[in-house]
Amino acid sequence: GCGLVGLTAATLLQNHTDEDNDDKVIFTDYNPVVLENLQKNIDLNDFDVDHKVLGLDWFDQEEHQEQQQQQQQSDDGSDTTGEETTTNTTTTTTWVDVEGNEHAKVRLILGADLIVCTNDADLVASTIDSALIDGGKAFILGADQYTRFGVQNFPDACRQLGLKVTVHEDLLETNFAVAEEVDGEVQQEQLMEELELGGYNQRAATMAHDFTFFHITKPIAKAVA
Repeated sequence: GCGLVGLTAATLLQNHTDEDNDDKVIFTDYNPVVLENLQKNIDLNDFDVDHKVLGLDWFDQEEHQEQQQQQQQSDDGSDTTGEETTTNTTTTTTWVDVEGNEHAKVRLILGADLIVCTNDADLVASTIDSALIDGGKAFILGADQYTRFGVQNFPDACRQLGLKVTVHEDLLETNFAVAEEVDGEVQQEQLMEELELGGYNQRAATMAHDFTFFHITKPIAKAVA
């Protein structure tokens, strides 16, 4: 809830893009207290990148998507009575914040520790599907399936929506193994120091707590002839 992921993204944009770049960083959370804290941390870092802080409720996205699909069907020429309509406009699915404001889809989503409860798998997948443009990507990092409910079900929840998912499990264990092969205990100690600087407590976790990384892609829809 401190905005580290978004702050990192904003810093990278500021340091590695030209002045004409129109990308923006959108910080989201559900908790109003967290949103206030996000804004304070943004102010402290004082970066020169277009950004917003928005409340986001995963429960809102599926309902909003269903409403838009119903509107799309109506605009395409059919309504609940079976009668033809004269409207022929196109509705673009968007995502909504907690105040009901619609926002354009994005090409990149970065998330950390989003899945905590069993139903979070479906909710997060639905939100990603609603918010990503076709061809967009999401990178989600979280705890493993042994310490967070819903993590195991998340890939299937994404695939049911047509999203492509690559899963990388046991990141700490893998990195420790690589560190040992390269330079033995010295590199492992360095890795542990970096993790502890990030708030990881080895004695509390005793390596039972590991991380899972999800690389998600939304396929580009095929054109209809």
